[in-house]
Amino acid sequence: TASLGSAAIAYNINTIQSTIINPSLINKRIKNISITHQSRYGGMVNSDLLGIQLGKNDQLINLNFIYQGITNLPDTRDMLIDWGLDGIFGTNDYGEGNGIIDEGERLDASKLRFFSQYQFGFHSAFFIRFFDLPIGIGIKTISYIIDDNSALGMGLDIGYNKTFNKSSFGFVIKNFPSSGLIWNTGTIEGTTPSFSLGIHHPMKPFKQHSIIIHAVGSIEGSFSNANLESDFKSGIFSLDGSFGFEGSYNDKIMIRFGKNTVNNLTGGIGLQWEVMGLDYCFLSTSNNIDIKNHHLISLKLSIDWIISKFLKK
Repeated sequence: TASLGSAAIAYNINTIQSTIINPSLINKRIKNISITHQSRYGGMVNSDLLGIQLGKNDQLINLNFIYQGITNLPDTRDMLIDWGLDGIFGTNDYGEGNGIIDEGERLDASKLRFFSQYQFGFHSAFFIRFFDLPIGIGIKTISYIIDDNSALGMGLDIGYNKTFNKSSFGFVIKNFPSSGLIWNTGTIEGTTPSFSLGIHHPMKPFKQHSIIIHAVGSIEGSFSNANLESDFKSGIFSLDGSFGFEGSYNDKIMIRFGKNTVNNLTGGIGLQWEVMGLDYCFLSTSNNIDIKNHHLISLKLSIDWIISKFLKK
């Protein structure tokens, strides 16, 4: 869904990862295993996602396992020889111990060290009935390991999707009623709830050809993510929009592009065969930031095909 600007709140593109954005998009039986690799910032950040679906048609469960690693992060905190203008420790002269490189001070290259950061996450999605309405529930856990520190967090997402005529409408409340991280130092980081509204409308411009255009759009509201580039903001509240278009030929070849909520242009292509599928996604970076672009590659393999290969052995 990243190639569609992450705007597929109401569009089930028949992948297990769709329920990460909206847990109610679990109304289709998906008999494959999905593996996704993402490279960001020129390979500095790498993440992997493994998705699988369990259960029967009346009670499906989507499971997604997430990993992200960042290695060789420089730690310069102990490099500064902060002894002031006279270069002698303990004289309390001007500049000593102020944390700034003043005249006469220098950095000790031998004190430079490197550390790593890792994230491990798990997201599950399933249906419940609430006043006879099919509600999607997403339960997520995440753990952080940053050098010698670690944290554990949990969250809950609630989603709903409804189709009127040909159009679908989606609604998601994320981190309800709130979520957070608890660090081993005792620090607690809280996350306030946010919401997303989405629409999906398919169009068939050529009746005699198997070409379908899928248009998607979404609006994300947050009480903690307002910034200068937000589409609308008032105090701590912000609204950001995203959109995407997918051209599909016979459900075998898909071309996608869009814009996400941080104003990055996105695009990609999807190929589907009988026993496997391949998707590529490209995310551009902001024009005012000199960092590398992002790339995602996803591979879907039929479970039945995998089982048949093992049985032959």
